[in-house]
Amino acid sequence: MLATTLIVAALIGSPFTPRAMVPVTSPTIAITTTPSAFNPQASARASETVIVVVASVAGTLRVDVVTEAEPVYENVVPATLVTAGSITTVTWDGAGAVDGTYGLQVTLVDTAGVTSQALTPVVVDSTAPVVRLGTLGSGQTAVGPVAIRATVKDVSPLTRITLTVDNQLGTTLGTVNVPVSSDGGGGKLDWNLRVRKRLLQPGVYRLRLTGVDGVGNVGESAPRLLRVDRAVKNTIIYSLREAGPAIGLAFDDCVSEQAWLSIIKSFRAAKAHTTFFCNGVNVRSNPTAAGATLAGGHTIGSHTWAHPELPSLSASEQVSQLKGDKEIWWRVAKASPMPFFRPPFGLRNATTDAAAGSEGFAYTVLWDVDPSDYLNPPPAVLIDRITQHARAGSIVVLHVSANTAAAVPELIRALRGRGLEPQSLDEMFGVAAYLAQRNR
Repeated sequence: MLATTLIVAALIGSPFTPRAMVPVTSPTIAITTTPSAFNPQASARASETVIVVVASVAGTLRVDVVTEAEPVYENVVPATLVTAGSITTVTWDGAGAVDGTYGLQVTLVDTAGVTSQALTPVVVDSTAPVVRLGTLGSGQTAVGPVAIRATVKDVSPLTRITLTVDNQLGTTLGTVNVPVSSDGGGGKLDWNLRVRKRLLQPGVYRLRLTGVDGVGNVGESAPRLLRVDRAVKNTIIYSLREAGPAIGLAFDDCVSEQAWLSIIKSFRAAKAHTTFFCNGVNVRSNPTAAGATLAGGHTIGSHTWAHPELPSLSASEQVSQLKGDKEIWWRVAKASPMPFFRPPFGLRNATTDAAAGSEGFAYTVLWDVDPSDYLNPPPAVLIDRITQHARAGSIVVLHVSANTAAAVPELIRALRGRGLEPQSLDEMFGVAAYLAQRNR
């Protein structure tokens, strides 16, 4: 029995794209390739295909790589004498071959001069699949299942498609498997808005698809935005003790763009994040600062449209205040203040709580530390009021003003000196802020 092992490099360059090859079988030749698709640029284990040829009769054997355009693209095994039952093993690394389907053709001329041929296709695929997430609709608002449609352009069929769900700040909440079509050319899923078996809270999310083909190449789609907006149960919080040695500094109103941008700058310098509860009228007036808030990774929440005393308004008027704030954030920054809400002056009643829940705000965020910064105390006094009362998990109510903005750098240093790390509500809650309880 003859055993031959060769490692062959392909010819460099090719002006064509190889197309599908039709297998050819022969009673005197058996040919297998492992794997039947490979990436010449991958790791050593996956960068070649092993060809095993078994000849049932004696004769002269040769192995060629062929394409539709070229009868012999490359000779892999030159004419070699073989005996009946011999096994020839050869390795082809496809170096320099363009992506496409090639034929590995075996020609055997027996001792009587009879020629037999067998051919098996092999795919060269060194390119990541082009994955596209179908249109969800511009500004689409979902309250129930969403149709996820994946289309793919690739030489090799896909073996896996994954939907990744990020919140509007880019934090990954989880992934969902998308069933791949039988031909490996795409996939579809009627997604129930659940991640980790938990329903998404209202808000804006970034969806993207990742596709993996049979060779191991990975491609990712461009992201698409999805707005989730539905009624939820509203929960009132004053602090988050479970957040550990963190403290939430949360700034209201956002009247002054200069002060707003100054606060963002101070947190960027401190490599920390915070939360802004802005009125819709101020988001509309200060779009640059609104965009900088999200670009800086800070949390946003609703503070109504125009800062009224909510308990003095009717139910429909309270709902209108929340709707207006949600819509201006979407129009200005393609973002949402959901799921966080803070009523102006901290004033609320049962109607307020119901309105917040109906508009998708899962959390009414109040506070356990109020330094009365709206009275513009000297920065040292303001910082002392906060540090003396702050505890792990405290939430501090502050306002976007020049006086408060000037105190922020030293305030961050003072809190860190006491072992408290300023964090945004996103950081204090973690991904749990965006995932409803399992029984919902």
